Amino acid sequence: MSITREVLTRMGASAANADKYLDSLNAAMAVHGIDSSLRVAHFLAQLMHESGMLKTTVENMNYSAERLQAVFPRYFPTAAEAAAHANQPERIGNRVYGGRMGNGAEATGDGYRYRGRGLIQLTGKSNYRAFSAWIGDDVVAMPERVATQYAVQSAVYFWERNGLNALADVDDLSTITRRVNGGLNGFAHRRELLEKARCALAELAARGAVELHAGPVFKATHKVVPAALNLRTAPRAADNTRMATLAQGCLVEVLGAADADVWVRVRILLDGALREGFVAARFLEPLVRGRARTAVASEAAAASLPAAHMQQGRADITRARDGGRAYPLGEEGRPARGGRTTQARAAALDAIVDYLDVAAPAHRRYQPQGGATYCNIYATDFAYLCGAYLPRVWWSGPALRRIAAGETVAVSYGQTVRELNANALFDWLEDHGTAFGWVREVDPTLLQAAANAGEVCLIVAQRRDLNSPGHITVVVPERDGAVARRNARGEVVQPLESQAGTRNVLRAPAANAWWLHARFRAHAFWRHP
Repeated sequence: MSITREVLTRMGASAANADKYLDSLNAAMAVHGIDSSLRVAHFLAQLMHESGMLKTTVENMNYSAERLQAVFPRYFPTAAEAAAHANQPERIGNRVYGGRMGNGAEATGDGYRYRGRGLIQLTGKSNYRAFSAWIGDDVVAMPERVATQYAVQSAVYFWERNGLNALADVDDLSTITRRVNGGLNGFAHRRELLEKARCALAELAARGAVELHAGPVFKATHKVVPAALNLRTAPRAADNTRMATLAQGCLVEVLGAADADVWVRVRILLDGALREGFVAARFLEPLVRGRARTAVASEAAAASLPAAHMQQGRADITRARDGGRAYPLGEEGRPARGGRTTQARAAALDAIVDYLDVAAPAHRRYQPQGGATYCNIYATDFAYLCGAYLPRVWWSGPALRRIAAGETVAVSYGQTVRELNANALFDWLEDHGTAFGWVREVDPTLLQAAANAGEVCLIVAQRRDLNSPGHITVVVPERDGAVARRNARGEVVQPLESQAGTRNVLRAPAANAWWLHARFRAHAFWRHP
């Protein structure tokens, strides 16, 4: 597929810079297989971030003392060392990059000479040497050519050498960012650019301005045998490797063995999106010949169904009322999600969290009593004010059959609709969420970034014993004094949550990953743009 100037300008590039690189980008992407909407969107998101919206192709090493300690704490552990190097780009480059990545010692000047260049910054003499062999020209002798003549080619080289098309196919922004950056620096901005690219490509395709290519084909080879099987991020059984739970009969594509055939790497269609991970090989059964199923990642969701609501706009359904929980909030002055920018939308989410004030004793709608808790009420109220459909009530089985037959069915409590608890919301999101705009996530870091960008985000877990309560929480934007918990690599391990339950919490990360507790059969992360 070929992109247009509008794709780049909508992502933030000037028209002049878009025109400067457009033809080279299209030619290079076509030759090197960056040809599906996901591959193009991920490639452009990283490229635009690394190049400052196509403005720069040479790494800026001019840092203040304060920024040196923030960006390169390993090389400037003391304020005195940072001050001695501040605003001296050549000295900084040699200190930071000298003696590694094929560079000579700090005194040789290699660190600064082979600093980052290109639209995705190529860094280090060994990488310049490898790129020279790939491109057939000696950029070791003339490194400045990576920033000029080969700015696009060096970016494509880096993408291809690091196998990033495969990660783009499964929408793995976190791992792509680590491969490009070495960490998660600028992750929120990279994610924002990715969403801009997705939207621009989809809207231009709808107008016929660009042609979207289908994603990679999913070819099921096996099915899950037990009632539930954990999909993991690595070939080992540990709480921190659980990505998703696959139900009995779920189809998977086995990509290869891992860890002496005990584990296999698999690809699955998870709510319409391709994902890859690891499962224990002994729990899979090969499909019989002729039953293999082929699909593309963008396979359509199930046929849409009408939303179900009890009467809306009832002024007597308030936060303070102890009752009427099957009805959506109707009190006057309730806020809504709005705003054109991610910052404005995040601020709107914050305003809704503050308005609902789930921990306030006066808001009896959410307060636990007599052993009953109301996490589902709070989550559905939050989604309702945000304009994302999460059902407080949903159609009964007979009503769904009537709707499928083409009949218009009226909402009648206990007859055509029933209330959904957290366990039932887990199933509803899995069965119908994508048809109502929900997107499945598997990475807490991405989930928190989505909340910070103003998206409605949920964590939901279903109990093994369906007669016991499941749990659902809202992930909310970070702000001063209220942030997610991250590990040393900058990955989110406990998002910033707001929830009702046995103890209502306005904003705080949980003490641990509660959704991984043995009492829960499965969990899922969801976001609604």
